[in-house]
Amino acid sequence: MIVEEIRKVLEAKADALLRRSVDDMAALLHPDFVYVNAGGVTLDKAAYIHVGCTSGALVFREQRISELEVRQFDDFAVATMLLNDRFFSQREGREVSGTFRSLCVFRKKDGSWQWLAGQTMKAPSP
Repeated sequence: MIVEEIRKVLEAKADALLRRSVDDMAALLHPDFVYVNAGGVTLDKAAYIHVGCTSGALVFREQRISELEVRQFDDFAVATMLLNDRFFSQREGREVSGTFRSLCVFRKKDGSWQWLAGQTMKAPSP
């Protein structure tokens, strides 16, 4: 089922962030990947890997996925979800926890899904 296929990719992405694995993250991201983070900054593949895995700007401690919904369009899928993150922010000099609403676009090629694009924003308070 498509939801479980995409959940596996998202869980692999979260695991790569937690382990700060450049190789595993690079394998999950499409070469033309583009991402807009919760601060409104646009990142390409290299910048996303740098921020999430090598720079120390963000050091993820936890990323949990909930409310995952996925719609498939042939070899593309669009997913929306809540992300519950806990990470160290070098800029803020402290641990940060938050809930974020995220939209991700995936492309299936040669039997596997790659993350093509995404946008994340702070989720509204209930």
